[in-house]
Amino acid sequence: MLPAQAIDTCPRCSGSGWVPLPGDSLRVEPCGCHGDLRRRQRMAAAGIPKRYAHCTLGTFKEKSPLLKLVRNDIQKFVDLWPHTEKGKGLLLVGECGVGKTHLAAAVLIELITADKPGKMLFNNFQDLIQEIQASFDSDHTPGKAEILQPLLDADLLVIDELGSQKPTTWVQDILYYVINTRYNDEKTTIFTTNYFDTTDASKRESLADRIGTRLRSRLFEMAWRYEITGVGDYRRNTL
Repeated sequence: MLPAQAIDTCPRCSGSGWVPLPGDSLRVEPCGCHGDLRRRQRMAAAGIPKRYAHCTLGTFKEKSPLLKLVRNDIQKFVDLWPHTEKGKGLLLVGECGVGKTHLAAAVLIELITADKPGKMLFNNFQDLIQEIQASFDSDHTPGKAEILQPLLDADLLVIDELGSQKPTTWVQDILYYVINTRYNDEKTTIFTTNYFDTTDASKRESLADRIGTRLRSRLFEMAWRYEITGVGDYRRNTL
């Protein structure tokens, strides 16, 4: 998993969240940074990649009526949290560069900024698999169970790039364990993926091909699906 981002220390309270009362060094009061410090700690713990740490729904570029609709629905999801439908998250489907990861990261950032409750966690599935594989080669890294536990515990988990890893039996077993456990526990998950439910002329595999039919079936119950099509790769426009 990605390392936690560094947190700046408040010079007034040295990061404690408390400052002495004027004229009485034995008594303290909350520092003005207390709420902001807690938000920054939660942001760091969420593991949002640095590239997406600035993302909000307000900075999302609505390049089409469809993107505006998707953004508005996701704003409703944020506004309702934690009183959204039990265990119901989002499945954002689209080609590279349409803003799926921006939207997913923005949900976590908006919720943390608004001081809404819950453990938030961002995870790139391909990075997760590589981390687990690396743990097999070292006695000094966390084991598979320790690596996966935060994904099971999170109240809201983002799984970015679902299906990006080659669908070997071992990879599918890991994915099934994580998603099925969250399904059974009614934990909310946001998924992003480049794989659609139907194949195209290029013979690209479907989402079910990449994650298995059992998991694809569970995702119908676990997430509202948004298919983002007809939108160009915004990264190309930045060149």
